[in-house]
Amino acid sequence: MKALSIREPYAWEIIMGDKTIEYRTWLPGKVSTFLLVSTATPSVTDFGWGLPNGYALAIIKIDAVSDNKSHGSYSWHVSVENLVKPFPVKGRLHFYQVDDAKIETLPHLLDSLMVYREDKGSKKTGNFVEQYVNPLLKIGYGQMPKKYQKIIERTGDWHAAAETWYKSRNSGTH
Repeated sequence: MKALSIREPYAWEIIMGDKTIEYRTWLPGKVSTFLLVSTATPSVTDFGWGLPNGYALAIIKIDAVSDNKSHGSYSWHVSVENLVKPFPVKGRLHFYQVDDAKIETLPHLLDSLMVYREDKGSKKTGNFVEQYVNPLLKIGYGQMPKKYQKIIERTGDWHAAAETWYKSRNSGTH
């Protein structure tokens, strides 16, 4: 399957339905679905927020493509077609091939994903949280620098780690 790497937290925002347009300077050609892979390096605006980097996450459908001439790019209108059991992928630029045999879809989680998008506290999100979110957070936590893991362990607060990261990033000491 064709795959495309997207930085966190943007990959997660696509899964959550918060990011429905992916901007690219090139057209997808004949590709109408792709394997969403989080890049190995998170965006410069966050330290990963506990999200995994370098993992296949979902199969994404390109619903439409429009020309965004004012920005010199194309707007790919995207949606989640299916979730996949996360597995590590070495990403590349542009589309690249990932062996179909490595992709295990999780269609039984789509309904609870939709409920989660609407109400994260709903009891009907249990399967999605237990079988998808929690394993992803475990991977992402393990990838997080020990400095931030220790803050979370000490305080029990992700926000405290994020605040420390933000301060060190702005002071140039991270």
